[in-house]
Amino acid sequence: MEKLTQEQLDRYQYTIGLEEIKEEGQLKLLNSSVLVVGAGGLGSAALLALGSIGVGHIGIVDNDVISVTNLPRQIIYGIKDVGKGKAITAKKVLKNKNPDVDVKIYPYRLEEKNARRIIKKYDIVLDCTDNFESKFLINDTCVKLKKPFVTAGVMDYKGQIMTVIPGSSDFKSLFDELPKYNPDDDKSIYPLAVSIISNIAASEVVKCLLNLGELLINSLLVVDTLKTGFKKIKVYKE
Repeated sequence: MEKLTQEQLDRYQYTIGLEEIKEEGQLKLLNSSVLVVGAGGLGSAALLALGSIGVGHIGIVDNDVISVTNLPRQIIYGIKDVGKGKAITAKKVLKNKNPDVDVKIYPYRLEEKNARRIIKKYDIVLDCTDNFESKFLINDTCVKLKKPFVTAGVMDYKGQIMTVIPGSSDFKSLFDELPKYNPDDDKSIYPLAVSIISNIAASEVVKCLLNLGELLINSLLVVDTLKTGFKKIKVYKE
């Protein structure tokens, strides 16, 4: 796409009105591609944000189906969607929200055998997964491919976001070894914390695509919604 249509000028007028973005930045977004891994709590809000602002090409990786327990924090889905696949349902919502967005779905797990093939197609990856095995896989694949990525996580009232670009500290710099996963950790989550973290992560993606502002590079942003506190922790490269 080389020029915005009148309909797009109307749709994105508030974004275009920002001095740092203008029409040039909106065109860049429409020509950009983002892979969102995980269409659950974090992914659903991030997908809405990215689709609404006009990221032109979005990939969704998720093999799960929607359950009634998902609905309080996975805001892209409704009661009539229970039992349906998350990826295909999210695609329908995004296309209805913004017809400018081309959405490709991968309704299966991201694994070693397919991660490189999928990730290499996109400009940037947004990690919205809920387990460390997937986060480490995304980290390793993006580092090898020299792809930027944003990783986000949430538990109870708190969340964390980190942005990684080629040459910066990566997600594995936070850990000496793969942390043990406790399934019970996912059962106590403040839904509004999920939306807050999701939107900060989506903003990091947009800022990275547009080379805008200050990114969370070499630092981890910790958000505590119960105390309304934000803290940046320096992350040193191994």
